[in-house]
Amino acid sequence: MPGKDEPTTSPTDGQAEEGASSVLSEENAAERVRLERELRGWSTGELAKRMTEAGYPINQSSVWRIESGEPRRRINLNEAIGFAKVFDLALEDFLGPSTSPEEKIMQELADHVVQGYRLTAQGAEFTTKALAAAEKYCRDFPHNCKRLRGKIAIGLSFEYRKHAPTPLVQEFLKGGKMPAEPVHTEE
Repeated sequence: MPGKDEPTTSPTDGQAEEGASSVLSEENAAERVRLERELRGWSTGELAKRMTEAGYPINQSSVWRIESGEPRRRINLNEAIGFAKVFDLALEDFLGPSTSPEEKIMQELADHVVQGYRLTAQGAEFTTKALAAAEKYCRDFPHNCKRLRGKIAIGLSFEYRKHAPTPLVQEFLKGGKMPAEPVHTEE
């Protein structure tokens, strides 16, 4: 028989995980408040002032208790929205795990490389479809095929000079040395 202060039922696994993830999110948000405030060089008083000016009133003591209190002061939804707005972050980014400035820079660089790769892959797919359409045109109008191939060759030669050299990216990915000065191609 359970004692006076003991629960009569145990939480399901899902409820236990939900409780753990909400604590994690609260810790993430509290840590994010401190990180974002320090990145901007703001005091807890300055952050409280900016929150109040943005329509999300909070005092300096509350900011300190969120960041450093034992236990930390919980952030309500309205405050979370305010912090995200003041720090110019999406709410989901504000609630996510904190990252150091170095991690943010590395993630942005990685994202740009991946985006470039994705655009290159999309470009390759587009080019493949365009070449297939050109081949079909040549089959349908063989008397114009030589002129069409000439137009494509001329256009590609200009593009190659404008966008080359790609070996720089390959050298970087292999771990080779990058040139100290930017390489320019003639237009």
